[in-house]
Amino acid sequence: MKEVTGNLQLMKKINSSLILNLIHREASVSRAEISQKLKLSPTTVSALVDELIKQSLIDEIGEKSSQGAGRKAIALEISRDKGYIISIGLGNNHFNAALINFHNEIVYEFQQPIIKGNERIYQFIKKSIDILLGASMIKEQSHIRGIAISSPGIIDEFGETILTSTLLQINNLEIKKMLDNEYNYPIIVVNDVKAAAFSEYYSGTRKTENLFFLSIDYGIGTGLIIDGKIYKGYKGASGEIGHIQIDPNGLLCQCGKIGCIETALTEPYILIKAQNAARKSKITHIPQTFDEFLERYEKGEAWAEETMKATFFLIVQMLAAFINFISPEVLVLSGWVNRSEKLMRQLKLELSQFPFPIPFEETRIVPASFGEKNFLIGAATLMLHQLFRAYI
Repeated sequence: MKEVTGNLQLMKKINSSLILNLIHREASVSRAEISQKLKLSPTTVSALVDELIKQSLIDEIGEKSSQGAGRKAIALEISRDKGYIISIGLGNNHFNAALINFHNEIVYEFQQPIIKGNERIYQFIKKSIDILLGASMIKEQSHIRGIAISSPGIIDEFGETILTSTLLQINNLEIKKMLDNEYNYPIIVVNDVKAAAFSEYYSGTRKTENLFFLSIDYGIGTGLIIDGKIYKGYKGASGEIGHIQIDPNGLLCQCGKIGCIETALTEPYILIKAQNAARKSKITHIPQTFDEFLERYEKGEAWAEETMKATFFLIVQMLAAFINFISPEVLVLSGWVNRSEKLMRQLKLELSQFPFPIPFEETRIVPASFGEKNFLIGAATLMLHQLFRAYI
């Protein structure tokens, strides 16, 4: 009898998780649609939905439009204001802390310049959590469902420790263990780009199960989704391409090597090259920011186009290699490349004409769905996905 009861409880948990994930990805569905899509009986769906409503995880939001005659179905959606994830993003150029509801909407957020080192970063995380726990929209502490920390660098395979981050000077920071002593909430620690890639699969505009995600801003990283799952690699170290040496005559990287990919493609280093090119061309006004350089490139100034030429060539060759090797359905781009319409047009054209075994159409190259917030929302999405798997 115990085995039967255990099996029933397991099936209930699995089916509840399937229902939650379906509603979250579809945004709005009826009980009948859940029954049809998940191949569950109407009775089972009705009972589980009623329980999820009592748990404040889903809401009825009125009648759902239908093309057929007869009684209209009641639409269901994930609760908007009864559950929040605290998301802390240790970004490459600034840190963000946000309160995110179950609809991936940021309801409260603040940021600060980056700091470095284990202890200072931990104190920022703890202070940020305390601030967000006191936010006015939190009516009950039980409405906080979890805490998600995203960071560049290598995260251990259990999602508990930042093993290393060159940019942030982190070494073996056991964030989850430290926060578990302070807070009674589920906590995950994730790589920022992998989290962003997962959010594209789970709740992005395309929701494809096979995608390659490239992020380039102050740092560079990649994320790979295969059959709806994050590819982490051995010990969680996949996607760390920034310190591959490609130019022995290039710039000195912060890791100590010469000519890493990071020195060729990220904002600070491109700006240095642009400023040098402007001085060499005797340009009166030297660009002081990366966005100013991009603006001059968009206008077609010769020195700016020459600077971007080498950068563009490397991006195309790198992406072509990834596409040939992985063959993703969709390529998602995040960071500064999306801020240049001119570059994006050229990039799409170049890749669409590249001699791949299977042509890579321009429509398969898309910007990140959540823009500069993709790391924050990605971490929250992973936390939510974990909660939906094991909330009972």
